[in-house]
Amino acid sequence: MPNMISDAFEPYLLRTFVAVCHHGSLSGAAQQAGRAQSALSAQIRRLEELLGQRLLRRTGRGVVPTTEGELLLSYATRILALGETVATRLKERTVMGTVRVGLSEDIAVSALPAALGRLRRASPHVHLDITVDHGDALAERWHDGLLDVAVGVSSVFAADPVHTWNMPLYWVCGIDDEIDPASALDVIVYAEPCAWRRRMFDALLAAGRDFRVTVTSPNIGVIMAAVESGLGVALLPAENIRPDTMRVIALGPNGGPALSVNYGLFAVQRQTDSIRATVELLSESFHLMTQPRTGVLIPCDTPHPILAPTR
Repeated sequence: MPNMISDAFEPYLLRTFVAVCHHGSLSGAAQQAGRAQSALSAQIRRLEELLGQRLLRRTGRGVVPTTEGELLLSYATRILALGETVATRLKERTVMGTVRVGLSEDIAVSALPAALGRLRRASPHVHLDITVDHGDALAERWHDGLLDVAVGVSSVFAADPVHTWNMPLYWVCGIDDEIDPASALDVIVYAEPCAWRRRMFDALLAAGRDFRVTVTSPNIGVIMAAVESGLGVALLPAENIRPDTMRVIALGPNGGPALSVNYGLFAVQRQTDSIRATVELLSESFHLMTQPRTGVLIPCDTPHPILAPTR
């Protein structure tokens, strides 16, 4: 029995289980890992056999952990984090120093917690001085030499990024909202300046869709709350879509063109160990954030596309 229990906590099994819970589906986790869905399914079954417990249950929107699965998820996250900390401490020398980081508000709440957690475990002596603001303000601070690392919309920076990502954006509304194609579309937008706002307006105007702005805010938390409250339609990245309270809406009869905004990570040329560590972990966090999240996106069940012309 001791061997069976220890086998259950093989890191690769726990990592697969955590990934499936994070994505809300086997297909999403498999796509993220670049592996066959059947391989991940076999690993989940193996974990359930070793523990003698059912860990996942299917719903209409994917899979969620059972009560036993929620308990394992809590411990598995800590076990993997501890393993990462031990490996880092044994392999790397101490990294310390202050890094001035600038992040766009629209994505900081999504990528920052994961990046900070990993950085704290890997380099506990690094101190981050974080500025969160809109893209134009960050670009100005960057060009004034006030930041060591910045992440924002690439088009507003007059510099070459270390890495770039295309952030897919999805049209979302409250889960129980009914979209009337004969009425002006209520939209929820970021305050100017905002690349997402401009992409939204361009798409609506190109489709000939009448619309009216019902909520404007510089804060993504307010935007999400307004969507959940049924105040209108917004553009959000997959990371900020809550499947229990929001649903994704098709742009047109065939889904419409995909919308995305290009983000860049910018870093000073002369980098300390602490800056290099910060760049590496932010890069990994933003890369994960831009991957498809199949378990999160809910197919449109509205009979009319939201961009159908009102005339």
